[in-house]
Amino acid sequence: MLFSAIIVTPSLKIITAASEDYIENTWETLVSMPGAGLYKAAVVDSKIYVFGSSVNYEYDPATDTWTVKTPMPTERTSFAVTVCEAKVYIIGGKSIGEPADGLNYVYDPVTDTWATKESMLTPRYQMDANTVDGKIYVVGGRTGEADSTVNVTEVFDPLTDSWITKASIPYPVASYASAVVGNKIYVIGGQAEFHDPMNPGFVQIYDTAIDAWTQGTPHPQPAWLAEAAAATAGVYAPKKIYVMGGEGGFANPLDQNYAYDPQTDTWSVGALLPTALIRPAVAVVDDLVYVMGGGVGWLTTTATVERYTPFLYGDVPAVSVLSPCNQTYFSGDVQLAFTVSEPVVSLSYSLDGEDVTATGNTALTSLSTGLHTLRVYAWDAAGNVGASETVMFIVEPFSTILIAAAVATLAIISIGLLVYFKKRKG
Repeated sequence: MLFSAIIVTPSLKIITAASEDYIENTWETLVSMPGAGLYKAAVVDSKIYVFGSSVNYEYDPATDTWTVKTPMPTERTSFAVTVCEAKVYIIGGKSIGEPADGLNYVYDPVTDTWATKESMLTPRYQMDANTVDGKIYVVGGRTGEADSTVNVTEVFDPLTDSWITKASIPYPVASYASAVVGNKIYVIGGQAEFHDPMNPGFVQIYDTAIDAWTQGTPHPQPAWLAEAAAATAGVYAPKKIYVMGGEGGFANPLDQNYAYDPQTDTWSVGALLPTALIRPAVAVVDDLVYVMGGGVGWLTTTATVERYTPFLYGDVPAVSVLSPCNQTYFSGDVQLAFTVSEPVVSLSYSLDGEDVTATGNTALTSLSTGLHTLRVYAWDAAGNVGASETVMFIVEPFSTILIAAAVATLAIISIGLLVYFKKRKG
């Protein structure tokens, strides 16, 4: 196996395996937001958008800078936020002094403009929205006063601008934490009713492919409510859901940081938040976790921004493709050869957008004429995935070239013979 100091990941981001800038399970303080508050966050094209009642901030992690953007059309709180097809959807919530509603706004970061979509079937607030395969799922929440938690699961299709109802969540909750891994939505903690003295910390798992719910291992130390969660993608760090902060009792912020592993259904403890927070905004960019704002006491909020580096960050396999190369091949059969920097448990390659499981070097056979793209992926035992650079190569049918050359050669020989025999006759 070959070893390299540089790792190229599927997002084409280059990092060093032993980067001193990123130390696993540690926190770093970044530039604060323009204003303090209780916010929710979304990520589009590696930028974080933070939304509040009358706030829309854009954060660029690459430059550690903030920009003020156009806020929502109406001031509101306790709404759900998700991203679908590079646009941000803000769903439900309630306007100040008004009952819950099902309003559905969509924000386009490119044009910095808002549009209105079809409202939810069940108006509610204090819930989350999550996107899976181009559809938006909104689970639970409250429809009115404290004791109005519902178990509904509703799905919005942006293509048809319409809603449908799916399987109800077994234990109805509001003010929960949630995240997506694969095609499953993980609903963690939350309250059935506001006056519940305890939160059982259920991990309720919704499989969108089969419209069914199952239970995972409960949170070991669930907050009373108002935790926040986000999932790492398995590119720079293993796929895990980080559940942070929360309210341990009325106006009592928590500094908890727990990591849930969906593959093993187990929990581990991460480094405590630098500041105990109620309902912080959490977002993930390049598998780094950003925690922004939140409550620090009764009617007191913060504008602080902290970045958490997850366990095993940057420890991913380095993959190098030896063959094919960026060139033209005069055969439909091309050898695939590559090296990986460490032992791995799984390999695959993407050929022209189609994923194929691999066990090692192999032959790519019966390739069609034209341009092809290839990338090789490798997973290690910790769940980290590394990827090669994209190789672009061309296949030209050798037979066509050979026939063309043969025809040209035959034509030249024929002309030569014709001239020769004419001279002989003369």
